[in-house]
Amino acid sequence: MKPLPAVGLASSILQIVDFGIKITSKEHKIYQPTESQAVENHAVLQAIVDYLFRLGTELDQNDLKRLSADSKSPKLSEAALQLLKLSDLAKEHNTTLIEGILQAQARGSYGDPKWQTGREALMSVWKKKDVKALKKKLQELKKEVDTALLIALRQYLDQSAETGLPVFSDDNAPGIHHTEKWQNEAMDAIHVNDWKPKSKKNVEEFSKHTQSLVLVESEARFAKDIFGKLYFPVLDDRVQNIPAPLDGTFEWLFEGSEESGTFMNWLASKDGQNLFWVTGNPGSGKSVLTKFLFRNSRTFPSLEAWSGASPGITAGFFFWKSGIELQKSSLGLLRSLLYESLQDMLYGPLQQDPGIIHWLFSDRWQQFISYGGGLGDFTFADIRKSFDLMIADASKKFLFVIDGLDELDGYPDAVVDLLLGAVKRNNVKIIASSRQSPAYQNAFEKRPALVIDRRANDDIQTYVKNILSQDEKFRRLRSQHSDEKLEMYLIKEIVHKADGVILWAVLATENVLYGIGDLDDLASLQSRVESLPADMDGLLLRVYQSINPDDLQQAARLFSLVNAHGYPDLLGLSFANDTDTKSSLSAEVRLLKDADLTQRIADMMLLLQNQCRGFLSIFEVTPEGDDEEEEDVLGAAKPDHLKVNYRHRIIRDFILEPKLETQLNAMTLDQGFDTDEQWANASLWALKTLPAKEPLQIWDKLAWCIEYALRLEEKDGKVRLTYLDEVGRAAINERQDLINSHSSDLPDGATAENFLDIAVWLNLIGYVRIKAKDADRKVVKHAIEYHRTIKKRLGQGGEEKWIGDRRRLKIVYVRTAPELDNLLDYYAKPAISRMTAPKPFVEVQEFI
Repeated sequence: MKPLPAVGLASSILQIVDFGIKITSKEHKIYQPTESQAVENHAVLQAIVDYLFRLGTELDQNDLKRLSADSKSPKLSEAALQLLKLSDLAKEHNTTLIEGILQAQARGSYGDPKWQTGREALMSVWKKKDVKALKKKLQELKKEVDTALLIALRQYLDQSAETGLPVFSDDNAPGIHHTEKWQNEAMDAIHVNDWKPKSKKNVEEFSKHTQSLVLVESEARFAKDIFGKLYFPVLDDRVQNIPAPLDGTFEWLFEGSEESGTFMNWLASKDGQNLFWVTGNPGSGKSVLTKFLFRNSRTFPSLEAWSGASPGITAGFFFWKSGIELQKSSLGLLRSLLYESLQDMLYGPLQQDPGIIHWLFSDRWQQFISYGGGLGDFTFADIRKSFDLMIADASKKFLFVIDGLDELDGYPDAVVDLLLGAVKRNNVKIIASSRQSPAYQNAFEKRPALVIDRRANDDIQTYVKNILSQDEKFRRLRSQHSDEKLEMYLIKEIVHKADGVILWAVLATENVLYGIGDLDDLASLQSRVESLPADMDGLLLRVYQSINPDDLQQAARLFSLVNAHGYPDLLGLSFANDTDTKSSLSAEVRLLKDADLTQRIADMMLLLQNQCRGFLSIFEVTPEGDDEEEEDVLGAAKPDHLKVNYRHRIIRDFILEPKLETQLNAMTLDQGFDTDEQWANASLWALKTLPAKEPLQIWDKLAWCIEYALRLEEKDGKVRLTYLDEVGRAAINERQDLINSHSSDLPDGATAENFLDIAVWLNLIGYVRIKAKDADRKVVKHAIEYHRTIKKRLGQGGEEKWIGDRRRLKIVYVRTAPELDNLLDYYAKPAISRMTAPKPFVEVQEFI
């Protein structure tokens, strides 16, 4: 049984009422962690405003409000209709309070004495009687909501008794919603005490229960927010990018070898040596092994010998030099470990009380319940306190798997200190992998370790045998020129030259098999194997030089596109590789047809396989919360789950070596190839083919379109007017009905009706100068109002979430252009007023 819609709406109203009463009360203090960490007045007030806006949005999106707007819904009860009426009143009070807080924020200055209460801030702009009046209205509203909710639940109990339908759901059922639990308890109390809505005393008793509803909703909201702050969308991309072990490899870890004994004994031991170091040469398979060990069921018996009856929690992080900042930073490491550990504790077998989040982030929790604060971004020092507090719980055992420490972007001292500090605890074990760089050798060399390339030769031999036996061309050649001794020699020669570097063996074997022709025999393959350079750079150069010139032209384009992006999805790369960089301008705003989508994906797969000779690879990611039941055109992976990146860091470093990069860049320049232009085209394609999901995910695609338009403008000074007009049509005009009927990821607080709204807010000066003079006066006025509302809504620094790491957008946003404000004000005037007003002079840029 789901929570009743009336309970959900009442809860939303009560959240606003309760928070409003806090802010207007002289008894409710603003929580400050310490004097040294005290939050400035303007930041406290912005947090209050953000929270009030959020509560207002949740109220608008409530199920009962949606039901009331649906003409096909059944008739609502009197209690439900009363709650809807009260919700409008709550929204009105909420808006009044927001305006008051914003006025107080505008009046304040940095360095002002810290306000002790929200009431003090309001008293700086309101009269005392106005503050008291609002508080009284909120208190009266609470009584009315309590009464209406009691009526709704009483009616539901009575109707259920008449019909014999079940009233209560199972409180112990997995995944039961917190509101449903509260509803069970409330209805039980109503039934046991026989509370009646007409009894003032009964309503007062019931009111205590509704106060607990406010608390459980706040706790759930805070937990959700903390998880949102810890999580980042590409958190699992690196581990999903690492290939599975080759068939038959790493079996020695479980078959009684010396290394197996060392590792399995370490897992089970309680001797305090709690860090195990996996190391080896580049390309020897450290990441593959680390992923293989991560949550491998074959290690569980040894782990259980160590953990005993204590619950075990496993979390991992895989550093990635090719990724975004969080994928290669110490902050990303801690966010991931905390996120995965807490997921294990709350939603895994432990089913731990969510209160653990309030304990681990106690200062943030106190700020949250005080004024809606505590939701700023984490710093490393900040989040380490929570991490240290989590692992200090000796009743739990933690195994952390951390791969690629040498791919950390920055100095390793803080991470080494973190790891060595953690493993001093008897309840923490860490498997860490890295190359044999001095920083990690000095820290880990005296600890249990595995040098992987010393054991890799057997795995390499197994791999080469398997590949040769499966390759159709080699099997045909063997059937024509059988020579077992020579075949074994080829295998041993590859193993010998690989010298423990499995990546070398993989690339070498592929290179040899790729070149098999109709006239080849085993002797010619022997010559080819013997001529292979034994060093990795030499082998990569050999493979690179074997690509024919036409294919190399295409490969150079793809390398450049990947270098410019990071690791794009396969469909996006297909759009970016389009030779017609204007193709997106004439495209319709609709999903691609299945046949077109399938063809694009298949073509890109062939390009990567044939033209790039294995330098780039495709891997599949599954974003958290993705709907796995959704059909896809490939029958396996959804197109936006297929990503492209360099096959290995060694290959990326090789391609980005200055001399080679210069050569590749020269090839693309000869083709008139500009990666910003290519990705601008791809971004508009992505925006136009965006699925109409709930909520509508527009912003990221829209913002990247703007970013690439600005990068191109930076190069030649020309505003991409036609392109940005089409971006606006695809993002807003063509989707206006969807935006109005769906929740959207565009900034809330105001509705964008035209791209000029977005352009004025983001300070796209060149575009606004051109468009304002010909725009309808109402459009200009709306853009001005939208800009003011959003700036007010986001507050100082609030735009960072929307701009992100888009460098040009960040630069233009902070530019000052007072003449632009004058221009907009001029065109917002009625035509008759413009006749007497001086027209501002602004220089209009060239545009295309």
